[in-house]
Amino acid sequence: MPKKVISEEEVPLPQVKKILSKRSKDGELSFQQTITLEHANMFSKMAPSVSMKTVERLMKNYDLSRAQAVQVVNIAPTTEEEMKTVIDARKTDLTDEQIAEIVEIVQKARS
Repeated sequence: MPKKVISEEEVPLPQVKKILSKRSKDGELSFQQTITLEHANMFSKMAPSVSMKTVERLMKNYDLSRAQAVQVVNIAPTTEEEMKTVIDARKTDLTDEQIAEIVEIVQKARS
């Protein structure tokens, strides 16, 4: 029987990796969870705690939605052009300077 969904929110890949890794130690993962964990292992680009702090910082300082901030963390763009694609710069009020700052924040978070 499926478990009841208590709440939903966007979660960055590094946090997904942490949650599913812990869950796999406690018991067997479903097929979908196993595939998701493999994906998270392959594509996570920063530590779980760093990813959550980065999401919060992007939301607070740059007025990004949670979904946008999580996408930025998941993709971790390395150039301003990549960043503009990730956040769809046409639909935000971010300046080129702010986009450059976000790229710098993400690069620091990756190290």
